[in-house]
Amino acid sequence: MSANWRESVNQSVGTVRIGDINSYAVPTSSPVRAPIDIFYAATQDILKVANPKFLSDHPAMGPLLLVGLVSATENYFRDLFARIIQICPISQKSCAEKSINLGSVVWHRGIDFERGAFEHLSLASKESVVKTCRGFLDYEPVKTGAVAAMLDEFDEVCELRHGIVHSGSMMAGKNALKLQIGITGVIKIEVDFNRLQECGAICTTLVASFNTELFEVMAKRWAVDWRRRGSWWNPAKEHSLFKTVWQTFYSVTDSNNRTITNELSMRKCKNRIIKEFT
Repeated sequence: MSANWRESVNQSVGTVRIGDINSYAVPTSSPVRAPIDIFYAATQDILKVANPKFLSDHPAMGPLLLVGLVSATENYFRDLFARIIQICPISQKSCAEKSINLGSVVWHRGIDFERGAFEHLSLASKESVVKTCRGFLDYEPVKTGAVAAMLDEFDEVCELRHGIVHSGSMMAGKNALKLQIGITGVIKIEVDFNRLQECGAICTTLVASFNTELFEVMAKRWAVDWRRRGSWWNPAKEHSLFKTVWQTFYSVTDSNNRTITNELSMRKCKNRIIKEFT
């Protein structure tokens, strides 16, 4: 019997199935850490693995680890936006007519279901982050300064991510044109140790500067804007509301590393905010 010519170009295979889909899922409780600390933990794990020898021995891993950095940054935005919506009436009003998938509501069972509002959104671009801030938080990122500059840099990292995820680390023409790559033709995206560290620094600087800017916005809303909503504001909950804001933004990681420029206790910070805005 002659060999089947159809099997002359690659190995013959049968079918493979996932044995237990539940084994891929690990139960976890709602995070008690600030979104910035969750981001720090995720990116530090990635960068610890990515030492020069590892990336030299396994060059295909550099681009994939870059994808992990962007994913951690996107998760920071989703986590922070969801927590803000939980406590801020201005944000709640802004996103009141936004849609959320029924599947998200059923799955979350009323716990942190606000995250479901962002499940269908990509936050891997400057445009999408700004648009989401505007539509869900009634907040426009400052057009000058650290956040604006870092959103531009993050946008370039995201263009690289697009080529890695969708084209097997090959640079798509659209992304190459956006990045103003100086060569043409077939281009492979290469991410060695120094480039991965650079992209990690961009994501970290964006998150840290964004966290500072949003904390200022929310502090002002707590001190001024929320109090003008008589039907919503409860003076007896003034401190507990500020504590929630504080815990949403305060980085225990930065505190432990002694990298907070002007560290204050929660109470001292609250008093200074009141003094400035009232």
